[in-house]
Amino acid sequence: MVVATLIATVTFTAAVTMPGGYQSEKGPDQGTAFLRRKAAFQAFVITNATAFVLSLAAVFLHFFAALNLSALWLYRAYTRSLISHGIEAMMVAFSAGTYAVLSPSLGFAVATCLIGLSLLLVTNTIAAMKTYF
Repeated sequence: MVVATLIATVTFTAAVTMPGGYQSEKGPDQGTAFLRRKAAFQAFVITNATAFVLSLAAVFLHFFAALNLSALWLYRAYTRSLISHGIEAMMVAFSAGTYAVLSPSLGFAVATCLIGLSLLLVTNTIAAMKTYF
């Protein structure tokens, strides 16, 4: 439950403090994100929201498990899956947000994304190996 709460907190904070900042000049675009038209920024927003929703769903399932102890094993299986997918979405959101901000320096942006997504590759490889043993 602590991990799910941390993911929810981090993703909420990332949504409030958008990468690249907000438009501050008066006009119809005031308060909107500078990078809103970039595909990497849009991917960031979608995967960040996905991580937030998945982690909150895990937190709520933990609360429901306390109310219905007979189905505790079922809740644990679902929360484990929700949290792992929330972590994956958070890693993709990190990489997409970093790429959106650093895209003027393409080599730096790609290197940072590869580092951010390398953990995703490692966790999926470990999960795949786990099914064979």
